[in-house]
Amino acid sequence: MSIIKRTILVFVFVLLHFSLAFAQEKKDIQIHFENDSMAVEKGSTFTNFLVIDNKSSEEITIQNIIPDEKYPGLLFYPKNDFTLGAGQSKNFPVKLIANVDFMKLRSNKIQFHVSYTSPTVTKTESASFFVKKDENKNIAIYTAAYENFINPAAPESSILLTVENQGYSKQTVKIDLQSIPDGLEMMPKQQTLSLEGLEKQTVEIKIAVRKQNTLFPEFSINAIVTNLLTNEIVGSNTLHLVILSNNRQIARGNEAVNGSNFAEISYNENSSGFNFLQLRGNTAFRVTENLKSRFNIGADYYVEDSRYNLYDTWLELERKNTALRVGNVNSTDYDYPVFGRGGKLSTKFGKNNQIEILALENNYNLYGTYFQQTEGSTMAGAKYNFGNTKTFNGKVSYIFDHDPRFNIDTQVANAVTSFIINDKHTIRTEAGLSHEKGLLNKDENAGASIGANYEGKIGTWDLQSVNSFATKSYAGIKRGSFFSNQRIGHQFSASQRAFIQYQNSQIDPEFLSFQSAPIQLGNTANLRYYFNSTESLGSGYQFSVKHWNFLLSPKVERQKTANFYTSRELFSYRLEANISTTLGAHGLNWTAEYSYSKENNRADWFNSLKTTLSYRYKSFSLSGTAQWNATNVFDLNSYDGADRNFANYNVYASYNFQMLNNNLIGSFSAGTSYSELYKNLNNNITGNLEYKISPSWSTTGYFNFSGYKSTASYASSGSYYQFRVGIKKYFAAATALGNHKVTFQLFEDKNSNGLLEAGEQILANEIVKLDNFVAMTDKNGKVVFQNVPEGMYTLKVNESAGARLMMDPMIMVNSNINRKVGLVKNIRVSGKLTEIKQAYDNLETDVTGIVVYAKSENGMIYTAVVNQKNEFEFFLKDGKYDLYIENDKYSYTQPTQTIQVTKEGYSKTVVFEYKKKDTTIKVKKF
Repeated sequence: MSIIKRTILVFVFVLLHFSLAFAQEKKDIQIHFENDSMAVEKGSTFTNFLVIDNKSSEEITIQNIIPDEKYPGLLFYPKNDFTLGAGQSKNFPVKLIANVDFMKLRSNKIQFHVSYTSPTVTKTESASFFVKKDENKNIAIYTAAYENFINPAAPESSILLTVENQGYSKQTVKIDLQSIPDGLEMMPKQQTLSLEGLEKQTVEIKIAVRKQNTLFPEFSINAIVTNLLTNEIVGSNTLHLVILSNNRQIARGNEAVNGSNFAEISYNENSSGFNFLQLRGNTAFRVTENLKSRFNIGADYYVEDSRYNLYDTWLELERKNTALRVGNVNSTDYDYPVFGRGGKLSTKFGKNNQIEILALENNYNLYGTYFQQTEGSTMAGAKYNFGNTKTFNGKVSYIFDHDPRFNIDTQVANAVTSFIINDKHTIRTEAGLSHEKGLLNKDENAGASIGANYEGKIGTWDLQSVNSFATKSYAGIKRGSFFSNQRIGHQFSASQRAFIQYQNSQIDPEFLSFQSAPIQLGNTANLRYYFNSTESLGSGYQFSVKHWNFLLSPKVERQKTANFYTSRELFSYRLEANISTTLGAHGLNWTAEYSYSKENNRADWFNSLKTTLSYRYKSFSLSGTAQWNATNVFDLNSYDGADRNFANYNVYASYNFQMLNNNLIGSFSAGTSYSELYKNLNNNITGNLEYKISPSWSTTGYFNFSGYKSTASYASSGSYYQFRVGIKKYFAAATALGNHKVTFQLFEDKNSNGLLEAGEQILANEIVKLDNFVAMTDKNGKVVFQNVPEGMYTLKVNESAGARLMMDPMIMVNSNINRKVGLVKNIRVSGKLTEIKQAYDNLETDVTGIVVYAKSENGMIYTAVVNQKNEFEFFLKDGKYDLYIENDKYSYTQPTQTIQVTKEGYSKTVVFEYKKKDTTIKVKKF
């Protein structure tokens, strides 16, 4: 034993000797930078010192100090040979300037190679340091103007988006565009760009108005920019788009949603024989000056039986902050399903407070003769919302339900609060109480629910905790449910992240007995019972490579389902993989989940796989799914034979289109599915069309064809079709309460008397502004601004064409206005800039953007900008003007010129001659 100990000691001593000797050799010549990292700002100079420390006993000669690459902004580094004696140390400055090219370097590592010799060795070593760049990694997306005008008479228009990388590193980004409200077709709606550091790219977007008769032409385009490497949103903007119209809605009300202010009547035919006429409509109108109304209708008339149904039909009256709705009523946030026929009253007070009271009968139809009218539940409820969106908000609700069919009275109270601590931490709590009572058997239940959610971010860690619990007898929507979701995520780098997640959800409700029969011990026919649960523990790793995103996620899962008659349980080891990419207008996504599973009452394990592949190109999409063997516990109920293997497949495609100058819009979809598990084959084709006849009339069409075929022993097959043809009328929107209608008619006032007289021209297609709201006159020179709130407004007309108003542009709106507006066309004065060049001067100049001024005799100053053709123009009324340029980039032979403008016009072209400063062309003669 002592021999072994001595051997180990000797071995350790030898190892230490060699390691110390190696370390000593490494320390003889030390080469490093004084600072391991340095923070730099664009435009600043900085210096780091290269330290060479000769700790050896020999003199060394430094032969070369060479940068690893040709760094932009490198101002100075030592280039001469020199010697360094034994024991000497020296610092050499390396100076750089953080210019644009330096900031755009792909790597933040600055490295130099140092070669040196001594009597015994020749060697090259490296030294490096890192720079921390102060940069903005956002992507800016914007248009040249705040508002972009689209003429609906043109088949399509385009806007130019500027996409700017405000950082110095290259970024590959995806741009998604969304119309708000829905109604614009944008081509392309999504695209991918690669931007170098500080690079700007211009993207052209084609815009078409899907419904040219839209009543709310102030659209917005929500643009979101996502970094494809990190999948983070790096930029967003709301781009304002104005569809020019002679009828401009100023204040957008509730009816601004898609499918409002219309009436459509259609004929529906089904292969089953239930053919009917359908009427759908929605409109808004003013009852009095202070009372606004909205009306919605849905009705079916069955031709063969002369029966009808009236549903989704209601009338709403609104006065200031109070609204009353009668007819079909629905509401949310009660933790209880609330819909039927009755009334609802809501009022707002304070900044963010609102009270709602409702009473209704739980019946979908408002009235009808096709279905037998049965007595539904009678409900009464109230809801109070409070707080604000920034720090704290919540709601409290109560509902009472008397159900004469089940003979049960139910009460549910619910409260929800949200606390926003800061932009990184949010807490949401929820609590509920309920009581149920059977009116015949006199059984009753009390129940409660609680919930607490948290979302937060701490450094590179993301935390999420979502939890709720409701007792078995809680009468709200969450009856007998338990849900827990705990997720922790960590971001390793811009392109790599991982997470671990635990989920446990179950539903185990308990109900009162059916009141139609007395409770009997041991008799389950009068009771209801079912149970479902899923519990899983999983993790995932996600990373990106160029345009491609990858996810790998293993998971362990247990599923259960049970009722009075059967019980199933499935335990599975699962592995999920996902690969997705976006390449221009093309999108590709593949997901697969492999499972190794075991049913609780069987000893054998089995394999299963479910995979989906999706492809998208512009408005076309195609997807397919394949499944082999059971992937969930519900599939176990359908195969109990000896052969546990089966396969299911489906393929689905869809296409949205716009044709004939967007007068014809529609969509088609088709799909087929085959199930070996359920022994059937299904096919389906669906289409939806709308053709615009005029600005306010459209024809509509819809069709659906479905086919079914059984592949079981006793095969059966069948088909079903449905089609609908209709005609649709769009209405103008009503002016909201407290607002007014302002109408102008524009004409050219030749004699400047402010009156529209014979021989004076109506001005059609002229752009008119009322403050920031823009419209365009129709063929009669008229323009209408609807929903104009009371206040003072500035009227501007056709500034670019030089027309001037013959009235005070300040308009006080406190009632409806209908006014004729005379304009006097100003005189066009054009000019250009011409360069005087010396002989042999081939250097081009650029005067685009230079401002030219025109000063009138009374001191008014007008401006014009030189365009890319070196030209400019003014629109001036008659008088004397001084035209001048205040720009010292070039020297001007005559920087100020005086002109006289008369009513007959100004036919001359004003020319400003200029030449380069401090430029002399020397010609050598031979």
